Amino acid sequence: MNYVIGLIIRKFYLVITTIGLSVGLLVLMPGIAQADTAVPLEDTTGVVNVVTIYPTTPTTQSQVFSEVAKAEETRFENIPGFQDSAILEAQDGSQVVALSQWQGKDLSSFQSYAEEHILETSTAQTPQTFACQVQHTETKNTSPKFQQGDAIMFSQFKMKPGKAQSELASTVSQMMPGVLDMMPGLQWAAMCPSTNESTIALLARWDSREDFESLGKNVGFDQETNYWQAYADNEHGLYDVVKIIR
Repeated sequence: MNYVIGLIIRKFYLVITTIGLSVGLLVLMPGIAQADTAVPLEDTTGVVNVVTIYPTTPTTQSQVFSEVAKAEETRFENIPGFQDSAILEAQDGSQVVALSQWQGKDLSSFQSYAEEHILETSTAQTPQTFACQVQHTETKNTSPKFQQGDAIMFSQFKMKPGKAQSELASTVSQMMPGVLDMMPGLQWAAMCPSTNESTIALLARWDSREDFESLGKNVGFDQETNYWQAYADNEHGLYDVVKIIR
């Protein structure tokens, strides 16, 4: 009797060990159980970023997010040139932002798709979209990338009439290293001027909302002395990365 019980225990142990080994192998094998969910921001000329901004309210934000996420998950992988996408929600409930990356300069496939699907949601407000290319990045300990749960500042510098986008882009590039040195909670920043020269998108990863809000308490970042005022109107806020699509 004791022999039978011992045999059962040994077989049970063998099964458990085999399962544990299999799970361990899956964890170690890339692409099977440990899929990389980070979206790196490409700063090459062969990648175009498309920013689509969906105005929302705290009441409608969840619904709009669900519609955008469903559309991108089910259709983007079939569009030529699609690389990856990150969907962000404004912490104040005012927007949903979809940032997708596309290989090559020809966005005809995306534009055709956007006209039919992306720019239609159940809310009354019309979304806005623009294409941009990452032109300058600054980092501390990690390369620019989005991961679910990150706190991201998304800022739009909307060019004033008669002002050259290239001049403001040069100024922003010069400011970025000093800002990272000054702000301990700022991990990376990326500048992405639009291809139609109407907007400069600035994206940055912060450790927390408290770190982000400290930005306005430093000399040079208040409304009276900001460096962009002569060139553009600025809209910015803090967003959460809610979904990654690859």
